[in-house]
Amino acid sequence: MKIGVALGSGSARGFAHIGILEYLLEKGIKIDVVAGCSIGAIVGASFACGNLHRLKKEALNINRLNWTAFFNPSFSFDGWINTRHMQMFLVKSGIPRKKNIEDAKIPFGTVTCDLNAGKELWITKGPVFDSVWPSMAMPGVFPPVLNKDGKWCIDGGIVNPVPVSLCRALGADVVIAVNLNSDLLIRNRTNLHETHRREGEVYRLFEKAKKYLPAKLKREKSQSNEPEPPDFFETIASSINIAQDRITKTRLAGDPPEVILQPRLARVGLLETYRAAEVIEEGRKCAALAYPAIRDIIYP
Repeated sequence: MKIGVALGSGSARGFAHIGILEYLLEKGIKIDVVAGCSIGAIVGASFACGNLHRLKKEALNINRLNWTAFFNPSFSFDGWINTRHMQMFLVKSGIPRKKNIEDAKIPFGTVTCDLNAGKELWITKGPVFDSVWPSMAMPGVFPPVLNKDGKWCIDGGIVNPVPVSLCRALGADVVIAVNLNSDLLIRNRTNLHETHRREGEVYRLFEKAKKYLPAKLKREKSQSNEPEPPDFFETIASSINIAQDRITKTRLAGDPPEVILQPRLARVGLLETYRAAEVIEEGRKCAALAYPAIRDIIYP
């Protein structure tokens, strides 16, 4: 029986994958296959290459001071993220530029999306690094990535946020899926103002760069007593959350995993990577709660 893990998308919340994988390994569960999407592709690649400890170290080194280095100071509409700095982070985290997926310790694959055709693409061969980068190209955050076939690719979360289907295609008999977005809309409904405030922490970094924005994207301060609507960037963040929630539910209903883990991470903003320690711990707690079910399936 081959055990696979399908690591879902979820930006900063994805560090929970580290805690989950660590817990499963500590319990003696051998993971034979890993499939990842977006941040799940990052964690999955590091794990498949035997470098999960390196990724954890780099994640825990992110704090509020060095966190700002990940963002593009020019506020370019190519994306908010400093791609050079992010690529350096991936390499330090154990995702080599030259090593091929075929040489990884276990079967591994990522999901991305063909921007022009809207088709789901699976990457299961070639350089590990080149499989991760297009999978995490979130619209508005990263620019699209041109793959070797001449197709522009964007974040796989647009089409398959929790890649159970890819995990099975790679040979998994039992799939443990991790959905990082299960409670996001509950958070949005119950505390919308706090959601916008927390997500706004990222965008306030760019106040000095607002002169680069077209006038129609700037929000003038309202002189009335009416509530101010979410601004341009808050709307993007919330839209991503809504889309991923809906797509995830549809895909999991069509191809349900044997076990699904759903860490409670609504409190963590889209790009709050400096909260890695608490996110990793939440992953461990989630895995511990689900362990009896996992054990019963693996050892019936």
